[in-house]
Amino acid sequence: MTNSAPALDPGAVLAALGIHDATTITPVTGGKDTAIWRVVHGGGVSALRVMRPTQTAAAEREIAAMRMAGAVGLPVPTVEQFAVWHGRPAMLLAWCRGETVGDALRRQPWRAYPLGIAFGQTQAAMHALPVPDALYDRDGQWISLAGDGEMPLQDRVRIGATAPPALLHLDYHPRNVMVENGIVTGVLDWTNVGVGDARADWARTLSILRLNGAVEARAARVAVVTVLRVFEAGWRRGYREQAGRRLAGLAPFYAWAGAAMAHDLAPRRGTPHGPPDAVYAAIARWTARWKRRAGIAPQ
Repeated sequence: MTNSAPALDPGAVLAALGIHDATTITPVTGGKDTAIWRVVHGGGVSALRVMRPTQTAAAEREIAAMRMAGAVGLPVPTVEQFAVWHGRPAMLLAWCRGETVGDALRRQPWRAYPLGIAFGQTQAAMHALPVPDALYDRDGQWISLAGDGEMPLQDRVRIGATAPPALLHLDYHPRNVMVENGIVTGVLDWTNVGVGDARADWARTLSILRLNGAVEARAARVAVVTVLRVFEAGWRRGYREQAGRRLAGLAPFYAWAGAAMAHDLAPRRGTPHGPPDAVYAAIARWTARWKRRAGIAPQ
């Protein structure tokens, strides 16, 4: 007879978190690495996130980052409860008001530029936060997101990552940022949080906007690509104004971001839930182009 983990039951997870008065538990779309529910309880609304058994350390870092960022005023979900249920880290988070930036862009595309400004300002504010010792990544583990097959690129980024250490979200994109009336109300999904050169976080965001977002949008209609480019222009302006400077020396970080996206999406290639082949082709072209500009020999 073999032991197996129990089926994921949000009611049982909530009980382990000390929540026994939930009146509504609704699955939420999204969360590549986690299961997410909207929970109505105690006269309020929370988000229940349950991660994989291998993600306990990541969950603890995520909670530490959110608590630190929230303490100094960055809009992040408040961590209400945390527990490990049958080996799976589970957290109850305050529900953020509003809608994702992605939903706001679809609903009001004419507001792409100001939404981009708010998006960029919030990212720059995050990069300016003081980083506590508990979150320091002295070995630069975030660099390994490019994959083991990209060691020359990893070495180049490690050598070039000379900027003061900043808090890196590393999944900062329109579906992970909440907004209400043009104001950012929450930065979600801190699973990849790290500490390092802010240019990596910037490059990661641009790669998602240009590749994962724009290629899929182009398959729908050209107008969507135009909205994304207007949003990107606002993001650039908002970041620059908040940070008070332009980022430079980005070529190796852009190449790293492309490799990181390819490594992240590789297990989904050819599956029903994976992106279209055009996305993989665009990522390969992006990464090769920025490697050439950075003087990194192709693999």
